[in-house]
Amino acid sequence: HAISVNSWSSGLICSLGAIDLNPGDEVILPTWTMSACATSILHWNCIPIFADIDKKTFCIDTESIKKNISKKTKAIMAVDIFGLSSNLDEIKKIAKKNNLKVITDAAQAPFSNYKNKIGGTIGDIGGISLNYHKHIHSGEGGVILTNNKLYSEKMKMIRNHGEAVLRKRKKFPLINMIGNNFRMGEIEAAISIVQLKKLKKIIRKRIIIANYLTDKLSNIDGLLLPKKHKDNTNVYYTYPIILDEKKKFDRKKILKYLKKEGLEGFGGGYQNLHLLPIFQKK
Repeated sequence: HAISVNSWSSGLICSLGAIDLNPGDEVILPTWTMSACATSILHWNCIPIFADIDKKTFCIDTESIKKNISKKTKAIMAVDIFGLSSNLDEIKKIAKKNNLKVITDAAQAPFSNYKNKIGGTIGDIGGISLNYHKHIHSGEGGVILTNNKLYSEKMKMIRNHGEAVLRKRKKFPLINMIGNNFRMGEIEAAISIVQLKKLKKIIRKRIIIANYLTDKLSNIDGLLLPKKHKDNTNVYYTYPIILDEKKKFDRKKILKYLKKEGLEGFGGGYQNLHLLPIFQKK
């Protein structure tokens, strides 16, 4: 089931609303993510519980998930940062053991390939973003993905003010049913259909460029570059580089040089460069 929405932020609200959360329930998510991940949890009067991230992938750390599980925990939100899928096999094991739901936020990793499965389709509910600076965009929008028919129907209800827009439905649980106008507009939908046809080609080009950068930068001491992962294809929303501060790199100076070469990211800023100071060991 694929449900279009006016933004992926709206998609997260719909996703969490579909899994029957109650006020005070807890949802575990990574510390390093977009604010909408946390606010979508607060929307349902639930509590975001922040787990650490994996220092190699920047995605949520599975050991930290285990440490943060409590009696109130109801779900895990795995965010696929920078184009790489989270460790979803392990996350699903943790979820199954503790009777938790898994929301996979693949906003930055559309059509990523995790063990021959498409990013956003691996948890109970997932989805992608069509925001203006993603791989493809319609100006604004998102798509929610699930294999669960009941979740699909609930999210369609939440998307449309909680009103009954579904046909041939005999029984429907109206638990915590409150909706909004999260519908995708016709113009955005028309643009999205065309953009989706280009997505695979765009991803192939990004991977080629990223591989080229890795090849040319790998001989520079002090740069930690994105690593390839077996059975987990990175679709490179960005190309994150970690600078080893012990090598006395000047981050501002490097950004200045990159900007001079036309690599200043989107929106005139440095968002797409993601030059990061190395994690310091205590």
